[in-house]
Amino acid sequence: MRKKAGMLLILGLLEGALAVQPSAPSALAGDSQNLPESAETLTLFEPTELYDDRYQQVGMIAPQKVRVLQTSSIRRGHGEGYRVPRYLISTWMGNAWIVPDNALRGNEEPVDTYIELSYEETLYNDPGLLSPKGKIGKQTVKAIASWDKRYKIATAEGEGWIAPSWAAVGVKLVQTDVQLTAPTKLFRFPYEYVTGASVNPQLMQVTAVWRDWYRADSWLGPVWFRLHELDAADADHRMEAGLRFYYFDGNQTRFRASVQLGPKWRDTGETIPVRFTVLFYNEKGERIGASSGAAVRLKGGEATPVELTVDRNIQTFAYATVQVGMFNDQPVSKIQPDDPMAIADAAHPELRLGSIQVRRDGEFSILTGQYTFKLAGERRVKAELSFLNADGKTIARAPLELAFDASYPGNGSLQPFEAVVPEDVSNYASVALKVLDVR
Repeated sequence: MRKKAGMLLILGLLEGALAVQPSAPSALAGDSQNLPESAETLTLFEPTELYDDRYQQVGMIAPQKVRVLQTSSIRRGHGEGYRVPRYLISTWMGNAWIVPDNALRGNEEPVDTYIELSYEETLYNDPGLLSPKGKIGKQTVKAIASWDKRYKIATAEGEGWIAPSWAAVGVKLVQTDVQLTAPTKLFRFPYEYVTGASVNPQLMQVTAVWRDWYRADSWLGPVWFRLHELDAADADHRMEAGLRFYYFDGNQTRFRASVQLGPKWRDTGETIPVRFTVLFYNEKGERIGASSGAAVRLKGGEATPVELTVDRNIQTFAYATVQVGMFNDQPVSKIQPDDPMAIADAAHPELRLGSIQVRRDGEFSILTGQYTFKLAGERRVKAELSFLNADGKTIARAPLELAFDASYPGNGSLQPFEAVVPEDVSNYASVALKVLDVR
């Protein structure tokens, strides 16, 4: 951590004193004095400079927990530099700004999860990372607490804190088999360290999953793979989309994507026109956005660049699926008009579901089916699907949201839907629907 210089004044305030001491008028506060009370806190682990509204240093504050009144950002570095957060806090001298180098928001929270480390990490005795106790190599570790992006882990030598720059947080240990249907690349770590090796179609014994990745033991040691070469695919693996390059411009998330045909269509030699969109989900399986539609012409194994936009900030998405609307000049439809629409909520019989199918992709189960909705006009429906085992016990729940515009006729025509749940529900016995809200 960066050492502090130019110490003018140490404000060694106790947390309780900060909570009850009224803020007197001060030149430090500027126009920011009359701010609403905030429950958000920030723990400072090292002495931190205090600044006024003109970003002039006016003092120092000792390590402690402080109450955040307001958050903004400033630029650091050369040229355009980069933005770092700054916080307005309350002190006995009045309000002042800080730009801490070693601080955490909120509090330490208990967790029960696993983390796959991609690098050797320093192990510390404290969440402030001030007291190193050793090193820990690349491996899967059990996390028992988290604080922002720092984690307390259990090791053979006792507990310690790590602050990995890149790690797979939320790895789930499993024992299952996964069938590969095409040659598949092997990685040392998700997204990174291609081994240069691949495996032919076969049954793989999987020991862990993370997002849409699988881990297996091999002649190379532990390796990771996924069922599609790029970042997302449609249910029939007609095409794949690479979604690694994106940014938020203040209004939209913009993707510099690449798309290619799925394995079964790469050897045809044909140029195939495709229309598609991409749906984005968070770690809970909640849909957080849909891309603009795109039309491309794909051939063989060639990757084709395409620009996609989403009308919101979805930079933290965890999973995505491709929805193909047209393939090789033919519309793509999963509607099964003869399937019974037997799934309904007795309190809302206007919505019925049917033709449920489940496929696995790493830790996620992707649910597809069809629905009918008999109410006309603009509405938004929030519902929940519960997946039950043979004993009637709920094994997972999936959020389902449906939106209808003013032109929707309410004739009960069959429409497709997709939902995602971060659990394995492939062996479910029955499905129950509960409508949560209709507006």
